[in-house]
Amino acid sequence: MKIRVIGCGEAFDSGPGNNSFLLSAPATEHSPSTQLLIDCGYQIPERLWHQGLHTSLDGLYLTHTHADHSFGVVPLLTRFWEEKRSQAFTIIGHNGVKNYVEKLMELGYPRMLGKLPYPLHFISVSPAAAIEWNGINVTTAQSEHGIKNLSVRFEHDSKSCAFSGDGGITPATRALYDGVDLLFHELFATRRNVPGHTNLVSLSALERELELARIVVSHHGRRYKDAVVRAIDSSNKRSKHATWISAKPDQEFVV
Repeated sequence: MKIRVIGCGEAFDSGPGNNSFLLSAPATEHSPSTQLLIDCGYQIPERLWHQGLHTSLDGLYLTHTHADHSFGVVPLLTRFWEEKRSQAFTIIGHNGVKNYVEKLMELGYPRMLGKLPYPLHFISVSPAAAIEWNGINVTTAQSEHGIKNLSVRFEHDSKSCAFSGDGGITPATRALYDGVDLLFHELFATRRNVPGHTNLVSLSALERELELARIVVSHHGRRYKDAVVRAIDSSNKRSKHATWISAKPDQEFVV
């Protein structure tokens, strides 16, 4: 699997874009190649359009419905209409996501959903059951956040990666990340406890407990990001296990 950083910033930062990733899974004997976007905030569609990345998307996973993770859905789906897309598109999220997206579309472009020339499918996920989609096994767990955020783990051809979305670490997300090949996790601050987010102290404890090999961190608080980057450099020098990487737009990772 390949993962490309589309954006890596917090909600109100400028420059790095909203936190968003593009997962590419190669074809196998039993499934086609697949392109899945993880989160689509209001700053993301233009980044996709600029590089033509939207044309190859098969689906979208929404960790949660805060604006910086989901408000880009309206322009994304509507540009598909304008470009006369015919290929089906799938949106995966918790069981309230379908109703949320439909309301959002009606606010943005009334009656647009009825005009879409392509099938729009919704798949609900819950921590109680894993699903399989296009040859990818999808498992979720709820983080500690202001609204429901389902962190997610993808497994394909014996390789795995996980994405936290937003939120503090919980026993459920800790279990979700156990043994993962590559973890993408939000890291808002170094020591400051910001409700609904993760700091370096708690993420370092997780790394030691699970002996993670690689952690890509993003969504740094704009007031704390210089300190976060310095702390990551220091952690890399001390760590016996994980390689810490502070995400940057257009970076690519392979797992």
